[in-house]
Amino acid sequence: MPKAKIIFITATDTGVGKTIVTLCLGVLLQNRGVKVGVLKPVQCAGDDAQFLKKKLGLTDDLSIINPFYAPEPLSPHLAFRRSKITFDKRRVQQCLKELHKRYDLVLVEGAGGLMVPITDSYYNADLIKDLKAEVIIISRLGLGTINHTLLTINELKRQGIKINGIIFSSIKPAKRGIPESTNPKEIEKLSGVKILGIIPYLKPITQENILRQCRNLTF
Repeated sequence: MPKAKIIFITATDTGVGKTIVTLCLGVLLQNRGVKVGVLKPVQCAGDDAQFLKKKLGLTDDLSIINPFYAPEPLSPHLAFRRSKITFDKRRVQQCLKELHKRYDLVLVEGAGGLMVPITDSYYNADLIKDLKAEVIIISRLGLGTINHTLLTINELKRQGIKINGIIFSSIKPAKRGIPESTNPKEIEKLSGVKILGIIPYLKPITQENILRQCRNLTF
């Protein structure tokens, strides 16, 4: 079991597979006997929070798992402005406090990447620090990921946020070429940040399949 009580799942970009990775980590932790909860502080369209709640068999009210929801698939600061929603970090902190009463560890899934604005002056990075969380970075395998991943790592280090490691995620069925085969080791060598593993394209998305295909993740 990780030593941290709060693990924030961030990414190098949107659409990298954070929700699937959060599910996989949750399933693997549950299989180890860890009581694990999830928090999706900000959600703009979609059903990620509902998906995690159902797949992990959680009984928490959705308003605790996902305290701030906007219906449009936009950057949170814009989606909330258009929906006249006022984000309050204290509400997120209260939800986390409630989840801590029930679970050994809480996985917090961010919205998009590290520097996505939640309000005009408050970013995912600020929320990570306010929640006193440690971070796992989710990255793509393909060409371009070295740049995106190193930029994310450098910003996390600059802001003094602890990085637990990097997980690479395959969101589509595709043959791995040279970049996909070499990028993880190159990023680990260049950054000094541990690679926790690679999550393959998962179909079907079941607990049995996750336990079979993701059992080599180290976290």
